[in-house]
Amino acid sequence: MKIGLKKKNKGDMAEVVTKEKKVLTPAEKKKRKKKIILGVVAVCLVLFIASRMMAPEVLPPVMVQTPQIATIEQTVDTSGTIRTEQKKTYFSPLSAKVSECRVSLGDAVSAGDVLIVYDSEDLKNRESEAKLQNDEAYYTYQDTVGKSNEDAAEFSRSSHDIEILEQQVEDWKAEVKALKQYLTDMGCHLRDATSEGRTTQAEEYQNRIDQATNTLAVKEEELAQFESDLAEQKGIKNSTEDSMLTANGRKQAEATKELAAIKAEKITAAVAQVADGLKADFGGVVTDVKAVEGSVIEESGELLTIESNEDVCVEISLSKSDLEKVHEGQKAVITVVGKEYEGTVTRISKTAVKNEKGASVVSGEIHIDNPDEDLFLGVDAKVKIQGTVAEDAIAVPIESVNVGRDGSFVYIVENGMLAVRNVETGISSMDVVEIKSGLDGTEQVVLNNSMGLPEGTPVTAVEG
Repeated sequence: MKIGLKKKNKGDMAEVVTKEKKVLTPAEKKKRKKKIILGVVAVCLVLFIASRMMAPEVLPPVMVQTPQIATIEQTVDTSGTIRTEQKKTYFSPLSAKVSECRVSLGDAVSAGDVLIVYDSEDLKNRESEAKLQNDEAYYTYQDTVGKSNEDAAEFSRSSHDIEILEQQVEDWKAEVKALKQYLTDMGCHLRDATSEGRTTQAEEYQNRIDQATNTLAVKEEELAQFESDLAEQKGIKNSTEDSMLTANGRKQAEATKELAAIKAEKITAAVAQVADGLKADFGGVVTDVKAVEGSVIEESGELLTIESNEDVCVEISLSKSDLEKVHEGQKAVITVVGKEYEGTVTRISKTAVKNEKGASVVSGEIHIDNPDEDLFLGVDAKVKIQGTVAEDAIAVPIESVNVGRDGSFVYIVENGMLAVRNVETGISSMDVVEIKSGLDGTEQVVLNNSMGLPEGTPVTAVEG
């Protein structure tokens, strides 16, 4: 490579003449570039190692918090629906025509308000009809029993006469038989006396035969009368026996009479009950109406339904974890449309059911202690159930408590290292847990060992 200068006129600058260079191949250029990069990397690595050796060690940070001394109130927040605790469906006490229905669905009523008015003329007819039916049943019973008593008397008399007549027939049959045998014997004697020429004896036998024949005729006539009388009395006995009331028949007749009397009494009482209209037993809201003006409502036919808005509760669902905190008798605060009411837990079901998400829940009821006119059945309500209270308790954040094989424990930072402390927990709120034993309140409790650091790891405690 040559380097030279070319002279010019005076005052001109010297011009640099280009050096003659060696031209590099592409492979040589690539090799040269690689050497430069390796050199840069080596320099950076040396600088990094030197800086690490000179810098202090960085420990993993953990968020910590010192336990608080606080009053912990265990509450359960849930929601539910306003329901009535008193509901009544009214049924018609008798079959009668409705002349007026004074309420409609959704109407508010007070105790004593007239709900349904019956047709007064129809009520009178129903009462008269029941009275006549009662009279008919009574007199039918009297007639039936009277005739049965007469038949019983005839049955007894005919039975007695039959016994006498049967004996008389037997006796008369025996006498007739004896007379016939006597006549046979006398006839033999008469033939013998006549054939032997004993005239006097023959005449005597003939007289005896004539007398016996007359007696037999009388006896046969009397026997026929006795047999006729016997047949007649047997007929009377059979007919009276068939028409006489049996013990069960008499009870049935008595029952028919009593039922008619009860029905008449019931209708009379029902007419008196609704004579001035069917009235509400308590204040509430009409939630169903079946009665139609001008229609005849049959006895026990459904008229309408009233649900009390004075005796009301909130129907709630409790999860398995809630059941450990909620008990009957606990107080609650109920919020409905921004207004608060006082409540008391009155019922917890003993049976779990599946909700729409498939989870098992238990239903409960919270009685509203101070209801007013601003409450509406069927609306949603927020509920805060007040549970156990622990005063001056050692409290740690709820996320700092872990559960292991041996029970509950927390991580703490002790002498710059991570340590495990077993604890006994008490009640909890939404944010903190009561620590009954295991901590004295001065420890640095780790809020969350999210990195899964083992016990004994050096850490940096950062107050959270």
